[in-house]
Amino acid sequence: MTWVEVVNKFLSKVREIFASNPKRREPGDGSDGTCDCIGLIIGAIRRMGLKWTGIHGSNWAARKEFYKLEPINSVSDLEVGDVVLKGCPPSKKGWDLPARYRQGGKYYNGDLTDYYHAGVVDSVVPLQIRHMATKMTIDKKLDHNKNSVWNYHGKLRILVNAAGGHLPVPILDPDTPTSGCQAVVVAKSGGTVNLRRNPKKGLNVIKRVPLKTTVDVITPGDTWAYIKYGNLTGYMMAEFLDIIGDGKGEY
Repeated sequence: MTWVEVVNKFLSKVREIFASNPKRREPGDGSDGTCDCIGLIIGAIRRMGLKWTGIHGSNWAARKEFYKLEPINSVSDLEVGDVVLKGCPPSKKGWDLPARYRQGGKYYNGDLTDYYHAGVVDSVVPLQIRHMATKMTIDKKLDHNKNSVWNYHGKLRILVNAAGGHLPVPILDPDTPTSGCQAVVVAKSGGTVNLRRNPKKGLNVIKRVPLKTTVDVITPGDTWAYIKYGNLTGYMMAEFLDIIGDGKGEY
């Protein structure tokens, strides 16, 4: 399966559990009418025919199950299909890391963050994070209350493996030639423009590029242009690109 196919299947199973409206119970994975936060994710993986081999817990997942776990600086860091976590450092009130993850514990790895809650990014624009709180809930912002913030995200190793081990974000080969021109990202409203894996709208947003950013154009086009942004490559609608120095303005 491709990464997009894996993500679509994973999200369909998350939605199945969500729609069944299970009761809150630890541990539960939606298979018996009960579920907890990490259980929503584990249950979806099992319904895909994949096997969760570790501990039923978000702290285990954070340390063992992510391909790469990174801080969330803004919504633009997120992608559809990401698993998000709420992490509490030892210095913060509410920290309650299980002993097996603390110094001297069986699974201690130097990370003392207590990853106490998990959810799934179902949409970036608009933001929708599905998770089990006291009931199945959809968050529409990262800091839905002052004491509880989604602050880590990443892709599960098991899903990346199911996609053949291919990273979902295309990385530009340093030797990839560009068209020799640059463009500035523009729009009549909003603050960002979507960079996409494929030249079509849908579940393929790589990054939300800020307006006024200068990007390299690899392949120009009337509707879509293939561009380089940082170390990422992808497609952006040509109407949002203003070519620099050719006297023609926007595509």
